[in-house]
Amino acid sequence: MKFSKKIVWFSVLGCVLLVAGLAVRGTWKEKSQKERQTTALDEASDAEMKLTDMEYTEMERGRRAWTLKAEEAKYYQDDQKTALSRVRLQFFLQDGEKIQLESSQGVLHAGSKDIELWGKVHAVFPNGYEMSSEKATYHHEQSLISSETSILVTGPDLSLKGRHWKYDIPARRASLEGRVQATLALTPDK
Repeated sequence: MKFSKKIVWFSVLGCVLLVAGLAVRGTWKEKSQKERQTTALDEASDAEMKLTDMEYTEMERGRRAWTLKAEEAKYYQDDQKTALSRVRLQFFLQDGEKIQLESSQGVLHAGSKDIELWGKVHAVFPNGYEMSSEKATYHHEQSLISSETSILVTGPDLSLKGRHWKYDIPARRASLEGRVQATLALTPDK
């Protein structure tokens, strides 16, 4: 009997040590995994500053030229750029009208104030015209919006497709190039 009690006692003790060892190992493994994830996040987000619901307005000669809004902005000092997500860019024209651009991603270049937009870029222009493209760039120095990606422009009685485009903001003039297709749907006079 003594031999059986010792076997049972060592078996119970072994089970307790095994369970305790597994618990310690599981806790250590979970902690180690969290530390690795935190380190990876720190390395991936080397931004000096991160903002949510960011808004910046550019002033020129005492009036608003444009306003940039983003749900999230990460500023990178070394690159002098700000990575943006869920972007809205609004231009204020001389006569009070506005041009509104939206995209899922973007970058503001601090030195030049150029803005790159990509991911479902959508723009609304005065007089009921709208534009859709995958990418667009605002060239601050030239006050020009352009892209080397396909574009679809729709408006009153008009639909245009092209491969390259640009929009001169002060002149309020757009041009499309590369396999341009136009559809004109005039409504009869009544």
